[in-house]
Amino acid sequence: MGTLALSALKPGMRLSADVLDRNGRKLLSCGDVLTEQSLRVLKIWGVTEAQVEGPDTGDTSSSVPDEIPADLYEAALADTGHRFRHNDASLPVIKELRNLATLHLARRMTALRATGGDPLSLVRPAPVVQPDGPCPPPMEVQTLLRDDVKLGSLPSVFHKLVEVVNDSRSSATDVAEVIANDTDLVARLLRVVNSPFYGMTAKVDTISRAVTVVGSNQLVSLAMGISLVASFKGIPEHLVSMRNFWEHSIACGMAARILASYRRISNTERFFVAGILHDIGRLIMFKLMPVHSTHLFHTAYSENRIVQQCEKDIMGFTHDRLGGLLLKAWRCPVSLEKNVRYHHLPGMAPTVQEAAIMCVADVTANAFRFGSSGERLVPVLTRETWECLELPVSVLGQVVLQLDYQVAEIVRLMNVDG
Repeated sequence: MGTLALSALKPGMRLSADVLDRNGRKLLSCGDVLTEQSLRVLKIWGVTEAQVEGPDTGDTSSSVPDEIPADLYEAALADTGHRFRHNDASLPVIKELRNLATLHLARRMTALRATGGDPLSLVRPAPVVQPDGPCPPPMEVQTLLRDDVKLGSLPSVFHKLVEVVNDSRSSATDVAEVIANDTDLVARLLRVVNSPFYGMTAKVDTISRAVTVVGSNQLVSLAMGISLVASFKGIPEHLVSMRNFWEHSIACGMAARILASYRRISNTERFFVAGILHDIGRLIMFKLMPVHSTHLFHTAYSENRIVQQCEKDIMGFTHDRLGGLLLKAWRCPVSLEKNVRYHHLPGMAPTVQEAAIMCVADVTANAFRFGSSGERLVPVLTRETWECLELPVSVLGQVVLQLDYQVAEIVRLMNVDG
């Protein structure tokens, strides 16, 4: 039967190879027969696939569950085919993502029909806003950064956190003191740290305790991201729903953190924060260049193009470049700046694997419609980018499973509406 994803494994199957956890420790031996208990063990230890005996039945991720009506599956399949139109359908990772996204959407459509709703509303695009007048000429990114006085409205706690992270003499006590002086930030931070996403065994009720159990560097990174979430107001509604924007950003951050943990990379918090901030350049575009932005979406949607690939011609620069320059100007950690700057061009990043993780996370969040920062199509994921992660494609199913359970909860706990 070959290699099967965890979701396809059943009690009674016999392993044809040892199963190891992420650290290389053997969990089950070749020849063992799977049981309900052993499958629970594999799930607990983050195993995403295993080799089992029997004839090879091929890819099982696209099999359609009986409870999904055929018409809804076909509608979902057509939708994902359209949304993945700029990706290479022959790549195993794209096949896996599209199969999973099709089933994910078909299940949502089925559930909506069961409650009397219109399942096709999930795939029906909103009307394209028509621009009022000609598009202004593109701008130079440095002009935008130099002339923009509104960027000084960032919360004071953010600047203090930047000072702490850039001061080698700062201690855990300094970190706790800066955060503790902002009661709203404390409340948001503790809610997130105590969520199932962090899996704490006991409640963390003080910032000093959070510093101890999460780590000072990780907590500073998380606090920086959360402090910025609450600071962007006044974005035109016809361009983006702020709740949808932050849902997409949080989902990207969660996916990046999960993928980094599978790669056993240290300080995975910075990936979560990079995800939260990866499209911050687009927010600045919306706020300071609303007319350009209206033309940007009209062009991309009307021509079935990826929004990011239209930005250079219409805006004068891309949101990823602007976001990286902003974080550099704000003196954020270099790793954060680079992961935001290169999340669409990981091959150009100083740390290619980290930027590739951000790229895969962004593609995943878009593919499964966890919110939106304005993109309707799935951004391009290349073979080279995926192979940088050195992970099996079956890991994507486990990532999406966690996002399904936890994105809405983190969005609620971070209180993105105010």
